[in-house]
Amino acid sequence: MIGSMSSGDDLGSDLGSSSLPWMVASSRSLPGSPGDVMRRGMAVLIDLVIAVAVTLCPLIALDRILVAASADDVWLPSAAAWSLAFLLLYSPLSVSRWGGTVGKRLLGMEVVRDADGGRLSYGAALVRHLSNLAVHIVPVFMIAHVTVTGLSPKKQGLHDRLVGSRVVMRGR
Repeated sequence: MIGSMSSGDDLGSDLGSSSLPWMVASSRSLPGSPGDVMRRGMAVLIDLVIAVAVTLCPLIALDRILVAASADDVWLPSAAAWSLAFLLLYSPLSVSRWGGTVGKRLLGMEVVRDADGGRLSYGAALVRHLSNLAVHIVPVFMIAHVTVTGLSPKKQGLHDRLVGSRVVMRGR
């Protein structure tokens, strides 16, 4: 149950499919089984909300400060540096350190190495993240990505195949 989490608990440790009434428990919810497309999509939405909040809120505050100080020429480099830092740190660091972003962890999934089920290195997580972004920028690649993910028995996207990873349901 969500309310029973203590401050020392792992993110999403009590958020199994039985806690979420709109997600039906099935064999696909078993630990180690591939994360389904619906959960993965919802995790992306959660992470997008986090990305917008973490990226835009400080930039809006910085804009207000710089306008008041008449230092407009600092805004663009600051915005670029902040956005780049978030891009290079949030997903790759979360995946390499905790096995997934906040969205994946809340929905009971993690990213593991396909070969042995271990955590990805930061480098592999960064390549996975950047290739995923590239795939989603080009519409033809995105169609191929969604098709490959849906048809693959392990539900591996192009970015997962590139680095030898997969998204699985976490053990409870």
